[in-house]
Amino acid sequence: MVANNCLLVISLCTIGIAEVSDNSNRAMGWHWYNELPLEKADDGIKDELEKDNGDKTSAVTQMAKLREAVEEAKARAVLYPTVKNLRAYLILQNFVTNQATLFTQAWKKTLLVYPELDYSILHPTQNSAQHILYARNSSKENEAIAAFSKKYGLFFFYRGKEPLDQELAKTIDRFSKQNKIALIPIAMDGQLIELFGNSQLNQGQAEHLGIKHFPALILVEPKSKQVVPLHYGFIAESELRRRFLQVATNFKDGV
Repeated sequence: MVANNCLLVISLCTIGIAEVSDNSNRAMGWHWYNELPLEKADDGIKDELEKDNGDKTSAVTQMAKLREAVEEAKARAVLYPTVKNLRAYLILQNFVTNQATLFTQAWKKTLLVYPELDYSILHPTQNSAQHILYARNSSKENEAIAAFSKKYGLFFFYRGKEPLDQELAKTIDRFSKQNKIALIPIAMDGQLIELFGNSQLNQGQAEHLGIKHFPALILVEPKSKQVVPLHYGFIAESELRRRFLQVATNFKDGV
């Protein structure tokens, strides 16, 4: 691990170590993810860095010092490209690369010991799993929509003169019919959209519900008068379906 003594990290640029192999063809700068093995000749650095000298410097400070040391060594090698300066930089670079490799290995081992920390268990990203997840989420979305359609009606506040609202109206009309959810379209600017047979002008409904942004989709439960904001602005049908599931699960699912 990085030494507790920050000054030791700085001194790495000039520390005397046995000759390393010629790495001039690998001068690639500051890379955390190039899995180049740490040369055996660099073991002395690791030994020195792992000594506990009682310094209580935080790991964040140590990391900052290590970055500073590497950047300083790199800059010196670029400005003064001598064998000595390149060697000092490559020693540091290889050490950091090795630490990144060790970190990756420890990460994998940790997830085996503590699988509950593995995000990919519940959210696999492999292509072969995606169609299964899609089917599962689609089923959940259908259940959420069906549950809302039994108790709630959908208010669609729109501006009839706005092209985006006119385009969204097609999606809302199709969605409401396919899912058998009651729809009440309300025009905010006095311009009715002919697509809706039951469209009406706003007569204070928006103000009563506190709707100030349009277009707006609002779920309303007639008996209890419960109001549930569903979405503001333009939305695709696939996103609209997902939004029903998100609202139904208080955004714990269907994200």
